[in-house]
Amino acid sequence: MCALGRSRCPDCGVQLRRGRGAGERCGPCQREGLRIVLPAGLYDRPVLEDALARWDFALVFVAVRAVQRPEPWSREVLGVFLGWEERRIVALETGRRPLVDVRAVVWVANQLGIPAGKLGFIHGVTVGGRSNTGREGSWVHRRDFVEHVAGLTVATAGSPGLDVDRATALLPQAEPTGTRHVGAADVAVIDEVTAIFVRQDFATGSGPVRDHAVTHLSSVLPLLDAQVSDALRPRLYLAIARLATQAGYLSYDSRQHDAARELWLIALEVTRTAHHPLGTDQTVFVLYDLAQQALELGRPDEALRLIYLGHATAAASPAVSAATISCLAGIQARVHAARGDVAGCDRALGQALEHFSSIDPAQESWADFLDEAHLASFQGGARYELALATRDPRAADRAVPLLRQAVEGFGPGYARARALYLPKLAGAHAIAGDIDTAVTLGHQAIDSVTAVHSPRAYGRLRVLNTALEPLHTSAGVAELRKRLRVTAV
Repeated sequence: MCALGRSRCPDCGVQLRRGRGAGERCGPCQREGLRIVLPAGLYDRPVLEDALARWDFALVFVAVRAVQRPEPWSREVLGVFLGWEERRIVALETGRRPLVDVRAVVWVANQLGIPAGKLGFIHGVTVGGRSNTGREGSWVHRRDFVEHVAGLTVATAGSPGLDVDRATALLPQAEPTGTRHVGAADVAVIDEVTAIFVRQDFATGSGPVRDHAVTHLSSVLPLLDAQVSDALRPRLYLAIARLATQAGYLSYDSRQHDAARELWLIALEVTRTAHHPLGTDQTVFVLYDLAQQALELGRPDEALRLIYLGHATAAASPAVSAATISCLAGIQARVHAARGDVAGCDRALGQALEHFSSIDPAQESWADFLDEAHLASFQGGARYELALATRDPRAADRAVPLLRQAVEGFGPGYARARALYLPKLAGAHAIAGDIDTAVTLGHQAIDSVTAVHSPRAYGRLRVLNTALEPLHTSAGVAELRKRLRVTAV
């Protein structure tokens, strides 16, 4: 028995989770030597194919146990193979506890060799883009992703707590921090490290720090299971949730969309168990990030569902800051703009301005970076989306001064933001008919984007190239488009 009251596996010596008795073996040691037998065409049988399509694993488990050789497996053996207790297998086979969690379904599918397509997953995609995880399926392509997010967002206080081992398993291996008793200084370090990642991202883009952030998150997640006072625990959970949120944003900026969604789901799950007064604010900001991603993936309907979920969550709590709601309204305006909805865009921008004007600088906020330049970027970005959707020069004319205010307002510490909005400013000038200025700014945009490490910014160059396509092929436009094609590969 170790000092913290946990047993260790007698075979490999690894520390067991709480509740495991002395002499018990860890899951990997128990599973060693178990080999599954899968006859050809097993999952093509109509009865099993139908069950898999409905995520009904009762018949599947019975069938898999029956075909094992040299003798069929008991429920206990199948449980050992999956790393689950026998009672969970019993509950699944008898229908008392159906399998509904997406990650659990993906885990079972991979352990039992179930083709991803039988479960409605996209073939050939790995969760988080990491083939070494052995998990088929994609959070980006999951048809029930928004429902899964909603379940984490509106979960009641009595919901099960975070499975730290599962969350850690989704991330790269990292050296543990060694801290088993967490104090205020440890939480302060996590907050400061997250702040460093935020500043670095704004200044240079995600490239130099994304992997460091994910690895650091992997090393601190086990602290959720460490000794910590009841008074400090909410602060610890919120600090780790913030780190997970930033790691997700860095992944999004790197265009690692599956990984971003995994990390944001971890952030939501940690926040759900934090019971911190600022937890709702953090949750709404994660929904804002998810909506940004959905819009970039070309899914305005999905983005709008996430935004409405954010508004509903915020309405239930007075703790959500005006800055966070302003950000949420800003992305809502862009979604309406992408759909060509001028009235909806105007309404959302009005809400963004209203909430921005009521920001209390003394209030802690997830969006403490929000200033006049970023507000102008919300407005100008939405007007530019309208111009792209409608090819209306009037929308582009309204976008130009706002985007210029944003670009000129981003200081040296916001080089990545400037790189994201210069292509939009060039595109707005082009649609407005100011070709010469568009060409000049287009070359500046290329220089700005290539000076930072943001794959997302290269995507903005591709959009600019598309915006220039309908224009007359003057020598200046042709030269710029040639340079855009070479740069934005």
